[in-house]
Amino acid sequence: MPAKAPTFFSVARQPKWIGALLLSLMVAAVFAALGQWQLDRSFTKNTPGQTQELPVETVNLMLDTEHVFIVENRLQSNELGFWLISGAHDEAGKSLTVALGWGENLAELVADREALMQSVQAQAFMPHKGIWVPTEAPQPTNIEQPYLLKSVSLAQLINLYDLDAGTELYPDVFVLAQEFQTKSGKLEQIKVSYEKGAASINWLSAFYFLEWCLFAGFAVFLWWRLVKDEQIRLQLETVN
Repeated sequence: MPAKAPTFFSVARQPKWIGALLLSLMVAAVFAALGQWQLDRSFTKNTPGQTQELPVETVNLMLDTEHVFIVENRLQSNELGFWLISGAHDEAGKSLTVALGWGENLAELVADREALMQSVQAQAFMPHKGIWVPTEAPQPTNIEQPYLLKSVSLAQLINLYDLDAGTELYPDVFVLAQEFQTKSGKLEQIKVSYEKGAASINWLSAFYFLEWCLFAGFAVFLWWRLVKDEQIRLQLETVN
């Protein structure tokens, strides 16, 4: 009696092909993850839309009044002015930069800066409400006025804070969502918002997403093809 020809599943159940299946599924999973990442990049918000408010958080912090700076060219309500910023740290010792408020008079802000650096009232951990905003690119400073900065760049500021080695840093800037009292009065609260754009499709990224999906499917198909070829080879041996 001739030997029975092997079926596809009898071949696929062999240990080497089960291992090959697991390997192909792992490869397919990697390709699927890359496809998901590419899909997320396919939708961008590059069309001006409705202005949205950013979430407000509360942080217990202590201002570092030895390191207070002024940032120029800050637009607010269609007027150019200045931000008063300061170094700070939270109760865990993590360093952050705090934007205290906005003012249009540089001379007043210079006086506020000097008064704040000489004060002791800020030397306590207090809850502050604020909004996290991204850091900016560093800009060259004026040697004659080193306290007057052209951008809020954490890469630049950490070199001015004299931090201890190993000090953790917040990656964003904390903009107070409340008025800040100074010598000349209350600084105007900085207005922070962003434009929520209408979603649009990045067709190149969408094409890459489809490409990763095809790769994932091909990884499984390749396993099926190899098992099928093995089945055909065994069937021929049985016939002969």
